[in-house]
Amino acid sequence: MRSTTFLSLALVLAAVPAPAQSGPARPADAERAAAPAGWKPGVLALDDVQVFAVPEFDRAALIAEDFDRRSEGLPPRYAVPVAVRITPFTHGTLEALGPESLLWRLRIRAPGAQSLNLGFTRYVMPADGRLMVYSADGDHVVRPFTAADNESHGELWTPIVPGEELVVELFLPALELDRLELELTSIGYGYRGFGLRDAGAEDSGSCNVDVNCPIADPWRSEIPAVGVISTGGSTFCTGFMVNNTAGDQTPYFMTANHCGINTGNAASLVVYWNYETSVCGGPPDGSLSQFNTGSTYMASYAPSDFTLVVLDDDPDPSFGVAFAGWNRSGVEESGAVAIHHPNTDEKRISFEYQPTTTTSYLGSTVPGDGTHVRITDWDVGTTEGGSSGSPLFNPGHQVIGQLHGGYAACGNDLSDWYGRFSVSWDGGGTPTTRLADWLDPLGTAPLGISTLAQPSLPPGGTTVHVGPVGGPFTKRLTRYTITNGSEDAIAYKVSLTYGDVFLLNGGVAPVRGMLAAGASVEVRVAIGSAASCLQAGRVTEEVLFEDLTNGSSSVRTHHIDVGRTITHQFTMDVDPGWTTEGQWAFGVPAGSGGAAHGGPDPSSGATGSNVLGYNLAGDYPDNLAESHLTSTAIDCSALSGVRVLFSRWLNVEQPAYDHAYFRVSNDGTNWTTVWQNGAEVTDASWSEQAFDISAIADGQPTVYLRWTMGSTDGSWRFSGWNVDDVRISAIGPNTGTVKPHCMFQ
Repeated sequence: MRSTTFLSLALVLAAVPAPAQSGPARPADAERAAAPAGWKPGVLALDDVQVFAVPEFDRAALIAEDFDRRSEGLPPRYAVPVAVRITPFTHGTLEALGPESLLWRLRIRAPGAQSLNLGFTRYVMPADGRLMVYSADGDHVVRPFTAADNESHGELWTPIVPGEELVVELFLPALELDRLELELTSIGYGYRGFGLRDAGAEDSGSCNVDVNCPIADPWRSEIPAVGVISTGGSTFCTGFMVNNTAGDQTPYFMTANHCGINTGNAASLVVYWNYETSVCGGPPDGSLSQFNTGSTYMASYAPSDFTLVVLDDDPDPSFGVAFAGWNRSGVEESGAVAIHHPNTDEKRISFEYQPTTTTSYLGSTVPGDGTHVRITDWDVGTTEGGSSGSPLFNPGHQVIGQLHGGYAACGNDLSDWYGRFSVSWDGGGTPTTRLADWLDPLGTAPLGISTLAQPSLPPGGTTVHVGPVGGPFTKRLTRYTITNGSEDAIAYKVSLTYGDVFLLNGGVAPVRGMLAAGASVEVRVAIGSAASCLQAGRVTEEVLFEDLTNGSSSVRTHHIDVGRTITHQFTMDVDPGWTTEGQWAFGVPAGSGGAAHGGPDPSSGATGSNVLGYNLAGDYPDNLAESHLTSTAIDCSALSGVRVLFSRWLNVEQPAYDHAYFRVSNDGTNWTTVWQNGAEVTDASWSEQAFDISAIADGQPTVYLRWTMGSTDGSWRFSGWNVDDVRISAIGPNTGTVKPHCMFQ
């Protein structure tokens, strides 16, 4: 791609001063993760960036098509690919950031979409260029794509971005423009799946068991090998990383043949790792931030329904991805375990305690044509659409097949069938139809090998400690475990980044050691006595965990919020006098509404009798425009680390149809959406909500809170918003007293 016209335009723009940035502040956590150039001061406001509009799809029709696809044995679908041809030369808004750098952006808007993904069938990024994709509200930022993502196939496919509008951004030096090749040819219009709960489509059944439950503990080495996948920005299945006889961590990835990966679309594969609930039986809070994109087709064999690809890149070591072991003996097993992603939901585990049998696909006659392993019925859990391609493990923790299909579901005792690994080993007798050539580079032909697990470092994350000046502080002691799941000893190191407020195993020196294969070690991070000397404010410490042998690391951030208190409180015992629109009102809710959809309003507040709610006597109406409850101005000029807390009772239809928002402003004109319903919400009790609004509110004399009901469509009605006990939590001026001994330090 070469264009003197584009270069001339860049030179003209370089002489034009850019207007000042406007719009809401960006979330601080997203800025730390990756800061798009479009967020820098002095660039064009996002409102001035060109929009490419994708037509809205009939979601009911798409879901009806999905049932037909299932009957035809096609892989399930979460998005519809929309063919486009977009380049920086044909669409978008270009500007110069000084005389040497260029910024190109395009907003892609798809009304009614629950997610969007992009497919670039031409991607060649110069050495200092960077491509970013993020939601228009700034809440979701995908890691930057750079020259390291250039591949021989020349394609790049992104993970999903939740919401109906995203921004694609290109930043590069002007001198590298002639080396750029970038063409967007597919926009995936997502309408279900990947954590986006949808009343019109299926979620996984309630009998499924999270991999974070205690029953899964013996399978901790194998669980990280399994990922949920997207192909062509449209269809989804499950797959797994598989070990080879050299144990060299070649990123071979295996799934089902009917999931549709082939030589033509293997580059479009996106694998999401560690997409799991944070706790057993907890809310669906899995993260899609850990991913690999792109692969090369290696082999497949339809009779045993396997496909093998090699990923373009090794998974990031911090992901802790394992390589599943396997057994090709073909013997019947005394039981089996499945690890899978049903309906693209978070990772689950299922158990069969009876012997397996060898049959034909969907058959019960033994041995039939000998191509499949039959699970008679699951004793714990099940499988569902999207579980296809997931591994079946024998009691020895070795893969013996991958899911082809079956009739199993919550509430029945029907069977599933897995393509036999022993058949796939020799397959059709050629390198492109069998596993042996790829998984046995040593030529030793063993009947089985073990899982190659990675050392497990504590995952990155943040812990907040709160207390008055002088202490005490919450969560004084945090325990972390490093586990060596590999077959070799590793050297590890844990260190503090900044100072001596925190202690590692009682001191400030790094903790080091060797960890034998299969062993674990606990590291204690505690708040030291020096914390009692801290003035009001936020103190940050980053604890660095390192696997020195394999070159991986992980950071746990600890914040101490010194002097945090409740600075403003609205209990709703009396009317706070906030601005109401439409049917927003102060008073006692009637416990009505929800007769047809969702649940009713409460009959009292979370504490006391009163609430601020939308239609205290029942449901919100059809075709409602946005209707706001807005607080009076709250003075946060002397505050930092501002958070808002409130009690919520909310019932609202899923966001393809109806909407509920919580927003914040520091001028009463420009509003930042802090929360919106990403799925149907059917609260049956009061729940505590907490949001960090420091990026908007810190140091501001006028902060406004706003709850919005609407817009809604013309069909189902729910009981809507109820709000009680609104509080502002913040770090105030330093009015406390440090401990006497601090005066001598």
